[in-house]
Amino acid sequence: MDYLSWNNSIAAHFFKPEMAGSTVHLYVTEKLITDIGQERGADFSDFIAAIKTGPPGVTRQGLCVKALQSRDNWQQRELDYPPYIAYLALFVLAAGIEGTFAAHSYYPRLRTLLGEEPTTGQYPSFNRMSELWEDLEKWSNQDKSGELGIFNSTSIGKRNHIGLPLAQTLLTEEERRALPAIFAAADLDPISYPAEGAIALLLVKHGRKQLRERTLSLLKETRDSDELRQALLEWIIDELRDWDGTAEDSGKTQIYGILRLCCKLDSIAKRASLSLRCSTKHEFTEEDLLLFLEDNSQAFSCYEDSGGLSSPLICESDGKPLVGCEFDWLKGLQVRSADSKWCFRLPASPIRVFVNGDSQGLPGIVEVRQLPTQKPFYLAAHQECLELLTRWGESSCQGFEKLQIIDGLPSGWHFFKAQAACSDELIKQKYPILALPTNVRLELAGGIRLERGNKFFKFAPPKLVLQGANESIKVFGNNKLLDCTEAAGIYELPADTAETKLLIEARSGDDIIKRCSLLLVENYSLPSQSNAPQFDRFGKIHTGENESAGVSGAWVQGVDFPDFNFNTFLPIQGKQRIFYVGKEPGQIAICPAESLPTDWEPVWAISKGRHRGQAMFCGTNLSESEPTISKCKDRKKMREWKEILWYDRKKIYPPDRSNLKALWKQFQKEAERV
Repeated sequence: MDYLSWNNSIAAHFFKPEMAGSTVHLYVTEKLITDIGQERGADFSDFIAAIKTGPPGVTRQGLCVKALQSRDNWQQRELDYPPYIAYLALFVLAAGIEGTFAAHSYYPRLRTLLGEEPTTGQYPSFNRMSELWEDLEKWSNQDKSGELGIFNSTSIGKRNHIGLPLAQTLLTEEERRALPAIFAAADLDPISYPAEGAIALLLVKHGRKQLRERTLSLLKETRDSDELRQALLEWIIDELRDWDGTAEDSGKTQIYGILRLCCKLDSIAKRASLSLRCSTKHEFTEEDLLLFLEDNSQAFSCYEDSGGLSSPLICESDGKPLVGCEFDWLKGLQVRSADSKWCFRLPASPIRVFVNGDSQGLPGIVEVRQLPTQKPFYLAAHQECLELLTRWGESSCQGFEKLQIIDGLPSGWHFFKAQAACSDELIKQKYPILALPTNVRLELAGGIRLERGNKFFKFAPPKLVLQGANESIKVFGNNKLLDCTEAAGIYELPADTAETKLLIEARSGDDIIKRCSLLLVENYSLPSQSNAPQFDRFGKIHTGENESAGVSGAWVQGVDFPDFNFNTFLPIQGKQRIFYVGKEPGQIAICPAESLPTDWEPVWAISKGRHRGQAMFCGTNLSESEPTISKCKDRKKMREWKEILWYDRKKIYPPDRSNLKALWKQFQKEAERV
């Protein structure tokens, strides 16, 4: 194999469509190189020989100089992958080579691989290899928009140049494959996971057989400042966030998830109403999910709700919601499906953290596994924790107070609330669930993805979530400072941005702490034909002859259908009604009792049932949807318009996005004047 064959084979192993949106780590071993070469009749020595020769067109001498020259104008040469990936693979390979080397000795390892004298001292021009790592990050994240995987050029340790390849060797392939089983055993949730310190403790406890001693030693390290440990935990959290809950158990694939407590507090009645929801990143079944206690004494059902959460568990015996306080929170709870394919657990804990459920579209407060940074939170705590918890709350939290709850909690439990946690030093060792995050993370949340990777529809971009940051860290999009929303740590992209490729950076002064990129797509057309199998109306595969009707996913052929009108199609469930509201006072239609308007266009579609409703924007243009002076003479319609927008305003959830919230408030002010 020549150099480019090796380069492309290694690159294709790591960067591929299956990794879209997931983090890629360039972990290279001699076994991997051997396995790749065997397909073409080459071996490890052939790889080293190809590295020394370099790609075609390289004229300079010296390994690192050749690597730098291979990067020059490579994208104009119509190459599938960056031509320097094989060099980076060699550098990673050297970081993990075994032998009689000093613990922190890197360059002798590299020289040994190349068949040279294993002397110390920096390899010529190795200090410039960071340019290649940064170029690889730009190619994978910006040029490819994460469609083949997301790569971050992270460096660990004080020796920056050596730290780049070292950061790729913290987990072996075998350890990565073992992580799902460890996550399941540790009751970890990819949607809501604990702080890094708590994750480390859980992995040490449940991963003794699957993780190397070196990995376990790093996880046991207690210094948050240890860069190797922080980099390892960040890698593990990336794997956890991508985990869909599936894991092997005794040769069978099972789907694991977490039971999360949800609570509605009634301060006047001093009552807490607690329910349980299933949390998983895996797709729910189309039918209701039926779950049983381990002793089969009770059965519960639920269905998919939103954000990876199910509806509240319902008892099959009486059709009533499962009351969360009926179970021992110190021991936890487990439910399974009849075939044991699905398993959900309520982890045992003497302290449980709750936050406002608005961010997840839920009423009341919802349980999370991590203490939020600079945000209000609630705590349910067993009486065994009260002394230390109270001391910590009064000394290290803002607005810490005990709530007088006399009904709805298990025996021996108490409820607290606080405006924010300022420090975790007093309590994190005893109760790791109250540890604050130590790593800064920049994540994309929500939005509508187009295909895989970090490509989103422009009309539904994601929000940016900055976790573990302090006030000195600012977030920029294409070098423009982004404003934080009402919730600390959540940023929204400007609605009027004309740019489609966005580089998001979290900065502290001139230092870039975290970065990610995304692509916003405004116009998207379906392909003219699809290679996927087509099915007829009976679900049987057909060849598409005679232009007969066929369907493959969202692709339909051989059928004439009207244009879809997003303004008039909304699900109506049970006794729910939809209020269509126009921009002029009096423009209102209540469905299904009334027909849809024909002489005006709705701006809002407001769903309203027995409890709270939800306002959804359904106008065609945001700038042309502001309320105007009324021409309506129908006093009844004027009164209905005012009632839904003003008198019922506290019963309706506003839209999520800040620009829509501003428009919603304009309508409320106009309704107040009517």
